[in-house]
Amino acid sequence: MASGSNGHMRGKANLKTSPLPTRRSFVPSPRIRRPLAVALGLAAALTLAACSSGSPASTDDSPTDAGLLPAAEGTTRYPLTLETFAGETVLDERPERVAVVGFSPNYDALEAIGVTPVYALADSEWQWNDQQLREDGGFVDTATRADPINFEGIAAAEPDLIIATNFIFEQDDYDKLAAIAPVLEHPEEVDGAAIDWRDTHRLIGETLDLADAAESAITEADETIAAVADAHPGFAGTTATIAYHYTGFPLEYYSPAGGTLEQILLELGFDANPLAEQFTEVPEVPDENLAQLEADRLVVFYDSDEERVDRESRPLFQSIPAVAEGRYLPVVLSDAEGVYSPEANVTWVLRRGASALSLPWAAEILADWLEQAGQA
Repeated sequence: MASGSNGHMRGKANLKTSPLPTRRSFVPSPRIRRPLAVALGLAAALTLAACSSGSPASTDDSPTDAGLLPAAEGTTRYPLTLETFAGETVLDERPERVAVVGFSPNYDALEAIGVTPVYALADSEWQWNDQQLREDGGFVDTATRADPINFEGIAAAEPDLIIATNFIFEQDDYDKLAAIAPVLEHPEEVDGAAIDWRDTHRLIGETLDLADAAESAITEADETIAAVADAHPGFAGTTATIAYHYTGFPLEYYSPAGGTLEQILLELGFDANPLAEQFTEVPEVPDENLAQLEADRLVVFYDSDEERVDRESRPLFQSIPAVAEGRYLPVVLSDAEGVYSPEANVTWVLRRGASALSLPWAAEILADWLEQAGQA
């Protein structure tokens, strides 16, 4: 495998191959240009389409390159300038061979619109993915996002587009990828927690002339989440807090204001928890601030039952009203042998794995936990 480094600790989160990542694995790294933006608007996410000119893509009914992509919709125009915070590359025509690296939403966005990549990482095996589609693709690297970028492996797959959204952390990495093929990243420098998964899907769909397919996938996911919310009317008008007791680290507030998880909670019908605003910069919850975990429903994830017992034995934790009044649910993610349950992957979805495929899978599991937390 080629050597390379992107300077970011990309911890594994696929429970089929490894235990859950440590808390440290999720700490975002500084990116390489401008201060972090607060959010990506759709207009900014799709500036690449507005700034491009040329002829519409072919609307030929035949899928390209032996069925790797569905037929073009004919709305995206090429040549297409891909504007990223790290530089620009140009797609002269609609890509036929797509490589994908980075976090799971990148791969999910392709699967959701029927695109089979010619290069992908091994940790695209998740419960919500179609493994047959993955096997039908080209080269699947044994590497994961925790490993250095395999530039030689990507080049050997001969892609004409590399999707690396929310995954470029070093200018050198961008330059090496761009030397292989045009690179798709977000146009503005944004922390992963601030990027709405819909923006990533739309950006990828627009680039591949499959914008309608991407929008349909988003709509279907939104409708599924709305149905889950309708099935739990008791969530409306209440608040929820979700925290994680990572082994060896302070307890972490997992649902800070403005994050992916808070947005999911809002879509499930919950009101915003005003206490969540104080954890947007520093998510750690020291013992003296445990009262700030208060909500109508409190869910705390634990890596092991020993960690749960230790946390629940502490008087300050016991004094949290949600705990004292039985509005608290502990979720132990592994068994006595340290094997994580399949449901533990929900924590990845809530952190930075949200997509049109993963959220429908995770929403019902999360809703069930929150329902149990409210059964005082």
